[in-house]
Amino acid sequence: CVSSSWRCDGAADCPDGSDEQDCGRVRCERGSIPAVCGAKKLQCPGTHHCIPHWELCDWHQDCEDGWDEEGCPLQPCLPGQWQCRNRVCIAAEWKCNGVDDCGDSSDEDVCAPCPAGMVRCDEGKCILESLMCNDEDDCLDGTDEPSTCGRSCFVRNGGCAETCADTHWGVQCSCGAGWVLQSDGQSCAASPARPLPAVPHLSCPRTHVPCRDGTECVAQEYVCDGERDCADGSDEDGCAQLCDTPGQPAPCPSHEYPCGLGVCLNVSLVCSGQQDCVNGSDEGGNCSLPCQLRCSQLCHPSPQGPRCYCAPGYRLAEDGLTCVDIDECTEWGERACSQTCLNAPGSYSCSCLPGYLLEPDGHVCKLSGPEPVLLVAVQSEVLSYGLRSGREEVLLATDKERIVFSLDYDPVERKVFWMDLATESISWQGLDSGKKGTLVKGVRSDCIAVDWLGRNLYWMDGAAGQVLATRLGAAWRGKPEYTVVLDGDMDQPHSLVLQPLAGVLYWSEVGSLPRLMEATMDGSRRHVLLAQGLGWPTALALDLPASRIFWLDEKLSSLGSARLDGTDVRVLQLGWVRSPFAAAVCEGQLYWSERKTWSVLRVDKAAGKNRTVLLKRHGQPHGLQ
Repeated sequence: CVSSSWRCDGAADCPDGSDEQDCGRVRCERGSIPAVCGAKKLQCPGTHHCIPHWELCDWHQDCEDGWDEEGCPLQPCLPGQWQCRNRVCIAAEWKCNGVDDCGDSSDEDVCAPCPAGMVRCDEGKCILESLMCNDEDDCLDGTDEPSTCGRSCFVRNGGCAETCADTHWGVQCSCGAGWVLQSDGQSCAASPARPLPAVPHLSCPRTHVPCRDGTECVAQEYVCDGERDCADGSDEDGCAQLCDTPGQPAPCPSHEYPCGLGVCLNVSLVCSGQQDCVNGSDEGGNCSLPCQLRCSQLCHPSPQGPRCYCAPGYRLAEDGLTCVDIDECTEWGERACSQTCLNAPGSYSCSCLPGYLLEPDGHVCKLSGPEPVLLVAVQSEVLSYGLRSGREEVLLATDKERIVFSLDYDPVERKVFWMDLATESISWQGLDSGKKGTLVKGVRSDCIAVDWLGRNLYWMDGAAGQVLATRLGAAWRGKPEYTVVLDGDMDQPHSLVLQPLAGVLYWSEVGSLPRLMEATMDGSRRHVLLAQGLGWPTALALDLPASRIFWLDEKLSSLGSARLDGTDVRVLQLGWVRSPFAAAVCEGQLYWSERKTWSVLRVDKAAGKNRTVLLKRHGQPHGLQ
């Protein structure tokens, strides 16, 4: 037996090829008639006219008798979505945002004022004013028959909660800035963009601190970093006075003098006879006392008396005399070097791994060679996005009724592999040759991953709780050929990533005990990498140059990372992480796909800042690589 979805799909799955025979006749809803359209299109009943699947219910009559528009729902969109004229559903907040998100511009057309003598329905259509309040629904959504018909603003403000305006059919209610009119045509409610009232008892993770207004938490790393991360700016309040706060270390390096107002002064300007600090704290006092301290490096006068100072790259020890080297590589981490860091007395140097070049700033490593690109699966297409130029290109397109779910790339043979949910198969296409093929059928997978070194392809079956693998060079011969790598003791496995050079695979589990797991590629030596501080880690990505694993947590709305041994865990709570599906790391950036907002985004992988929307298409993005 073969899956019914394999019938007439162009590939012989039965040994005798019977699944591809007699494909010229199909059973239609209105009786059996000769078919001339093939398996990829629909035939208008009683005719030889063929239409593609996506022309069903598109508000355009393609069949002569209108069969393709019969029985179509008027409002199939989900709550929080808005239906375009072509029946595409988009997020409600995208309407009137200056971007044609519908593809037919209907989400922007409704923003223009109606002609004189006409009014706009909530659905976007303009109708004559004379049709308002005529006891007939001239708007599809019935908004031309509001409850305010026949009322007057002189009587109880026409029933309006805020502003009332008289019209010849009744009253027109409106709301002030930050408020939106409700479906009853009278009430006003706070706009989603309106700041929420302060939460009196906001609970923040141990790695975060609450803002003063109580509405959000920000990472401890964001406090006093020179950028307002709290809406009320409280994360930057009082930072200039840190050096005057008892018990707080002075923010100035040991070769500079703290003026006491958050300003650091070169030590050569102290006791120079001229006030350089705004408050004059660099002059007077004991400036005249000679330097008689046994300083290991420098001694300079100060208003508090002679003091020892150190050259850049050193700090003053607790004895106040000795200068010790600062290990920037250990203390600063990736802020010192994006890849390899070598400490030296009083200094440090950065270097890059093979395939990377050091930028002129001497700290950041960038990929050498051609421009790196991001592969993104959007509905039935795989797009290429240039990470330097922002250039978009369609690399491959499948039939419109199919969905490219998860994908990965083989750099050896330059092939893209993807999971097709509609046909329950894993297919491939060569980027150079354009050749296509099917690797395996009869599988359902949440995630696939290519072992370019061992020449295998792994996939995750979340429903069965298994990780399976097959050879990259395998050809479909009518029955699945694969190996079960991991089976059992997997609680809703979700995302899967490989480290071929080390022969290790990592995966996430989002069940009752969410965790990150690790095993060798043959399924042995399985152990827990991380089992604390996780909600639903739905998207994993490896950063091999930094030897870290990153994850996006849908339940906790957070971005986390850890070393590949499970240590040095860092978590950033980011409220705009909503429904991450897949993630990838390149250089200093993290990229991921968001299903709810139909977009692909980018952030700084270390700080979670500089969020940028790269792609926003009329389809849900899934896998990326």
